[in-house]
Amino acid sequence: MKISWEKLFYILGSLLMAILLSVYTTGRSDTYSTKSTSTTTSRTGLPSFTSSETAKISVPVQINGADSNKYLIEGVPNTVDISITGSAALVAAAKNTKNFSVYIDLSSLSEGTHTVPLKVQGLNRSLTYSLSKKNLNIAIYKRSVAYYTVHPEYNESAIASGYNVGTVTSSVTNVEVMGRASLVNQVDRVVATVQLGRDTTSTTSHTVELKALDSDGNTVDVTISPEVTTVRIPVTAGTGDKTIPIKFTTKNGTASDFDITADVNEFTVHGKMNVLNKLSAINVTVDLKDVTSTSQQTVQVDTPDGADSITPNTINVTITPKE
Repeated sequence: MKISWEKLFYILGSLLMAILLSVYTTGRSDTYSTKSTSTTTSRTGLPSFTSSETAKISVPVQINGADSNKYLIEGVPNTVDISITGSAALVAAAKNTKNFSVYIDLSSLSEGTHTVPLKVQGLNRSLTYSLSKKNLNIAIYKRSVAYYTVHPEYNESAIASGYNVGTVTSSVTNVEVMGRASLVNQVDRVVATVQLGRDTTSTTSHTVELKALDSDGNTVDVTISPEVTTVRIPVTAGTGDKTIPIKFTTKNGTASDFDITADVNEFTVHGKMNVLNKLSAINVTVDLKDVTSTSQQTVQVDTPDGADSITPNTINVTITPKE
């Protein structure tokens, strides 16, 4: 059978086009394989390529199957990390919406300590995951609630001598104490303790944490609500004693020409503290008239204005002229 040149040309041309098409298709396939980490089949039956991504998300841990009004659960962290892997779109959706949950199921457990698995629900089935913790060591206790009056306390020795403390008040007067029944039963009182600075002379307010104490004064590990209070300690000046040094003043002569001493160096003044605090020295006037040799004078000392008394109220002063 004789083949014409024209027919042969078409056959060779078709073969060449098939080869070129095959090379092009292979190149495109290689390109998709480099960019993709997974393939899926679309509804049309043709292969499609999607990128894979992993994201770490911190999510709260839910407690299922336990009555929080009756039981206290210890050992459950507030959050747990979960790493999710899958298509970028699904991972982004899970990360942004957090439309899934991590939980523990305590419905079949009684009081005591247990090891329970962490479970995940609501996560898209196309995603895979791993948890930073697979199990939790927890404890289940009966919950107890009690109510106490707050007792303000302060270090009384820090109040300056002669000052009085009025009624100490707390902005929180009653609190709720909650925790394990065995611990709540140990609570003897709830205190608000203030540490005052030395020699406190004025009213002061301090915000402090409340503490639950047992009968021996030891702290009991329970939850107190509210946790803090402001304690006001009113301090006012009362009556007391103050030691005040002597200060010589002179008349009828120049003090620098004499050595002047007394049988005491200071006085004790009794009276209201707000008066005493204004006194820095007790003035004693010495008369230098006609003093030519060592001599002594008995001087009457007046009680300062506003004070009640001074001790001693007379002193012996020795006056010696300088050479």
